Amino acid sequence: MIRHVTAGPRALRAAALRLGLGESAAGWRLDGLCVEGDRGVRVCLKSGSHELSFVLGPEKAGLEGLATPAQMRLLALAAKRLGGGRLAEVKAEIDADPESFVEELEDGEAGDRVRVPYVAGPMSLLEAGWRNFFADQDFDIQMETPEPVPNKTVTIEYADLECFLARPEIDHGKWNFFDWPDEATDPEGTGEGSFVAVELEERDMVMGTGEKADALVSEVKRQSAAGNFLIVTHLCTPIVMGDDFQGLARRCEKEACGTSVNWSQKDRDRRDNFGDHLRSVLGRPGFFDGPGDPGAVNLFHFPARVREAEVRPFLAEIGLAVNISVFPSVDFPSLERLPKARWQVFCEKSIQTDKTLDLMSGFPRPVVKAPAPYGVEGTRACLRAVAAAAGREKEFEAAWGARLAAFLPAWEAGRREAAGYRLAFVVSEATLPRLTALRYGHGAPLATAAREMGFGLDLLYFDRHGRPPRTPAGLEDARVEVFRAPWELERALRDGEFHAVYSDVFFDWRVADAGKARFSSREFEMGLDGAGRSLERLLGICRTPFHRRYARSLARRARRANV
Repeated sequence: MIRHVTAGPRALRAAALRLGLGESAAGWRLDGLCVEGDRGVRVCLKSGSHELSFVLGPEKAGLEGLATPAQMRLLALAAKRLGGGRLAEVKAEIDADPESFVEELEDGEAGDRVRVPYVAGPMSLLEAGWRNFFADQDFDIQMETPEPVPNKTVTIEYADLECFLARPEIDHGKWNFFDWPDEATDPEGTGEGSFVAVELEERDMVMGTGEKADALVSEVKRQSAAGNFLIVTHLCTPIVMGDDFQGLARRCEKEACGTSVNWSQKDRDRRDNFGDHLRSVLGRPGFFDGPGDPGAVNLFHFPARVREAEVRPFLAEIGLAVNISVFPSVDFPSLERLPKARWQVFCEKSIQTDKTLDLMSGFPRPVVKAPAPYGVEGTRACLRAVAAAAGREKEFEAAWGARLAAFLPAWEAGRREAAGYRLAFVVSEATLPRLTALRYGHGAPLATAAREMGFGLDLLYFDRHGRPPRTPAGLEDARVEVFRAPWELERALRDGEFHAVYSDVFFDWRVADAGKARFSSREFEMGLDGAGRSLERLLGICRTPFHRRYARSLARRARRANV
């Protein structure tokens, strides 16, 4: 491991004085200072858009790379101003600054320590977490877990208590550490279902699960009147124990005279949710006999709110009926009706390795890939893709024109107001590209959506040596400020001219301390009307002066070490 130390503000001022560079000096200024192991002190000077980095090393150390004559003159002047100062003195000043930032790096380590998404664990605010404002990994685990519609179903969970606590139900009426996107529940499904949960304890793991397995089979048989689809959820405990859970599922299926549908975290991670059951049903001989109704569509992966409020009514307007919808929720009895529709429409997702898409592409039904309907342009592209596939372009243009005419006056007024506000994103090598891409399944392309609304954008970008990023296409006009250490991030958040900062953490002290408002994925909705509501929410956040006015009262208090 190599000890990397980024200088704090006091050490920077001392080094600037050594080099004869005052904080307000015209021309070159000292922008950064760091020590990496025994490799000397890296110095970064800036003058406008020009930058020069060099290493203060031992007197007889050789030069690394080539320098221009002008750079050599500057280096000679710097060496002259340092005079007889010793390298150890500069290092000591850096170590003595309490705000100098220390990291332990692997030798030759490159790239970003923030991993988003990071499926092996939840969002961490430790180590590199001090600069991570994105909880994609947590959202991915929860939002990509499918929900069976309680229609003729018996849902079975068989695990220890920890597994149940690791998958809590999302309740938007309660405060949470993360600001979950507020997605409406699926209204489809007309019947009722039941739920059986068996908690495995230490005794079961040592002595075997025979008694509880027998009790589970009896209870499933008793409740099977509620439905003949047995949703068998495989959690970690039976897997780790080597328990024959598949055999237990077959026992339940036999006793209840039902159909077992298996699901596990592995299915979620492989994007193969309920895959075995879907392949079994759709692969039956003759299942897709006949052409299917050309005036009907099946919708895959359309979240319930936008599907019911906007997509279904618009398609009906242009003469297309929604036959069934599959995912994020699944109504298992409805799968038998799937062949009745000709068009299989898949909403764009962040990860396009969806096994359901691969499965449907192998059957004699046209598959339509529709862009995710975020914003005005995204919604238009989504609905137009469906209309074009079904030969309804003229109907689309007429219906879309009418919708847009009613929508645009309020939208344009909101955009004019938004032009006076700025939104900030704290990003790094790992998170910057995600601002223009879909996140955790259907999460909004944040910066793209905000830019379409008319907001100005600021990027606070982490780089250990202060190098600015290559901004993604479409974000060239964003203001960029680079930070290296926590104190620089705090300063950038506090002094920035932006009005709100993105964070997935429900109450983020980093943002509150700076006197800025916070916004999150929760503010972004799909659809045309959803875009209007998203704009109004963000405007409301920017208008509110609460955090700016009461920043001092909201500031975090330093904790005592022994508390």
